[in-house]
Amino acid sequence: MENFSRPRPRSGELGSLAGNSVPWRHAAGRALDLAESGQPLLLTGERGTGKTVLALALLARRGRIGPLIVDAAQTPEGGLAARHELQGGEDALINPMLLRHTERLGQRDVAALIALLDERPELPFVATYTPDTAPGPCLQRLLDTLAASSVVLPPLRERADDIRELLSSLAPRPEPGRPPLAWTLDALRALEQHSWPGNVTELAHLVLAVAKQRRNSGPVRGELPEAVRETHATGKLSPMALAERTAILGALHRHGGNKARTATSLGIGRATLYRKLRGYRGLSD
Repeated sequence: MENFSRPRPRSGELGSLAGNSVPWRHAAGRALDLAESGQPLLLTGERGTGKTVLALALLARRGRIGPLIVDAAQTPEGGLAARHELQGGEDALINPMLLRHTERLGQRDVAALIALLDERPELPFVATYTPDTAPGPCLQRLLDTLAASSVVLPPLRERADDIRELLSSLAPRPEPGRPPLAWTLDALRALEQHSWPGNVTELAHLVLAVAKQRRNSGPVRGELPEAVRETHATGKLSPMALAERTAILGALHRHGGNKARTATSLGIGRATLYRKLRGYRGLSD
């Protein structure tokens, strides 16, 4: 069970993906609790949500030895079935292990992994899983085994409050004599309203592309991709954003327009509520 008495991870505690939004702090906090309890951990979520970066940060806290990293997407079918390949030799008996793209494992490899976890329950182990298709019976058994120690990382569209912090951590180091990358308020609002189908990975690529293409030293204004600018310009809400707006405006109505009480009832900060309400101005369904 999650230990709610523990402080949630602070910004920067778990790598460059750390943020302060409620969804991120809840997911990262639960992952940290499970990892430090010694249980094998399964990180799930959409592509680009930062599962590998978080996994590496968690394993780094378990000791000084670097993890054995196995990418099922790049391993031939049956490549994990042999015990010496799965463990990486005798030296890996004390190594933490990161398995990426668990959804790509074949039946023989899943069986070998289940056997390893049964035989070595003390192994520091983190796996990443991106749901894309229905898993087969063998993979489903593995997922069921890890279900009690699994954490779903929130997509970036559900943690828009973290975008400004992420922009700072993802920005490349400026060249000598040039100021750090800065953003206008309109650019920030456009980024916060975008749906981010590629999540943090997509945001990272955008930041790098903008940094490379810039010719002036002022804040970023019109250099954003057209898809991001159009989201902000059209002012249309996605179904998820529309549901969120409905919930927020409904709570605001129930509390007679009192923003402090509304924020408390929704479990968000007043600054977050004010930002969201400002973003709804001029938006259509």
